[in-house]
Parts: sequence; structure tokens; C-alpha cells
Amino acid sequence: MPTKKIRRGWLPLVILGAVGLASLVGCGGIRRVPVSGTVTLDGKPLDGGILSFAPDTAKGNTSQITGNSPVKDGHYELQTTAVTRGDTGPGVPPGWYKVILKTPNLSSKKNPQSPVEVNDKYKSVEKTPLSVEVKDNPEPGAYDFKMTR
Repeated sequence: MPTKKIRRGWLPLVILGAVGLASLVGCGGIRRVPVSGTVTLDGKPLDGGILSFAPDTAKGNTSQITGNSPVKDGHYELQTTAVTRGDTGPGVPPGWYKVILKTPNLSSKKNPQSPVEVNDKYKSVEKTPLSVEVKDNPEPGAYDFKMTR
């Protein structure tokens, strides 16, 4: 039975190619941590708006990934929407985030939500006093937010 010999010069390239392919198959996208909690406005559950986590570069989060969630009956659960399907899903990458509330555009006919009257400081990344570190095993209530009009 004839056998083929692989030249010694090609063997390292074959091994390197196999390792490279195996590492590509193992890539599962970004690591995300589940984030959910409550939002109150003047002590009552907030109903409306979109809670958004924007990376806090001042605290070292240089990621370009944000998490968003509608707020319904005072509850939210963040979702990451990314460029690739593998990077999209529940939660956000660990790190520090500024927390803002996006409110509906009242001039839009496509958006039937009622207005959310919240202090303007919560609507801007530059002005929001809300900042949180997303991490594994957070304290109970770590992702709960209290807002005022």
C-alpha cells in the first residue's frame, strides 16, 4: 500500500493552520453579564422609556457596546444589540456604565407611548448621576435605579 510523505517544511504550516481553525471555531463572541432590575420615578414604578447603559470611559470602560431595555411596570432587562449575531443577546459586557433614560419622541406618529416626565439630567450621558459597575455576582438591588421628576 503506497503512502505519501509530508515534507518537513509543510508540517509546521499544517499544524499552525489546524490550530488557527480550531481557535476560530471556539470564538463565542463577547462575554455578557445578565442585567435586570427596577426603575422608580418619585418612588413609584416607572412605566415607559428605554433604559440605556452607555460605557463610562472615565472609569475605564472603552467598549463601544451599549445595552438597552424598555421599562415596563418598573422592570427592565438589558439586551445588547451588536454588529454580529454572536455578540447580540441578553446582558452587557462587564465594566462601568452611565445609565440614562431615553424618552419617546412626542412628535413621532409611529411611537404611541405616553410621555415620560423625568428630570432632564437622566436623559444625557454627560449629566446623569447614575453610574453602575456591571460584574459577576452583584449585590441584590445593584441594578435598581431611583429617578425624580
